[in-house]
Amino acid sequence: MLSFRTFVLALVFGIALGSEAVFAQDINVLPKYGSQPKNEAQKAADAKFLSSVDEYYKGNRKKAAEDVSARGWQFLQQNNYPEAMRRFNQAWLLDNTNGAALWGMAAISSISGKSEESLKLFAEAERVVGSDLNFAVDYALTLGSIATRERNEARINEAFARFARLYERAPQHTMNLQNWAIVLFNVGNYAEAWKKIKLAERTPGGAGLDKRFTTALQEKMPRP
Repeated sequence: MLSFRTFVLALVFGIALGSEAVFAQDINVLPKYGSQPKNEAQKAADAKFLSSVDEYYKGNRKKAAEDVSARGWQFLQQNNYPEAMRRFNQAWLLDNTNGAALWGMAAISSISGKSEESLKLFAEAERVVGSDLNFAVDYALTLGSIATRERNEARINEAFARFARLYERAPQHTMNLQNWAIVLFNVGNYAEAWKKIKLAERTPGGAGLDKRFTTALQEKMPRP
């Protein structure tokens, strides 16, 4: 059963989404509403949404943005990307410095194959949440994945440099090592990929490594 707080939030944000959907169905699922000027109906929907949120949060838009972006991440983890983007946009509307919302937009843009848009959003989010280890690991993987797909050597080297800095900062971070191995795999450096996997296996989270990846690596090069 939903808590009273969750129920009230659902009403507040659900009503707002309903209003937006009538007037701005397309821009709701674009990062930052597509960064295009809004028409009067869309502006009115925004004003109604902000008024509802201000009433509930007593004008604390930063707190409201944190709650809405958290909801966006819940939808993202459920692979409900349109609903996640709607929430991230709402959070950004409330507080355009909300790093979690920018990060979420970047993640969805990457999933959607919008490489340059994704990296631009990651760079913007980094100024706010760059100290977050999980963000930094996600950024490095996204950069490395895009770079290998585009065969962009400069970006590949930048991704490797990011993985190396993260390893120095947090040598027990399992996903950083696995992601590093993935990018190495994608550029055909299977021996180095195995080295990173072996390091990852010795971390506290080693049991959670993706077996599908290690199987794929084994097919390319037997475990040394």
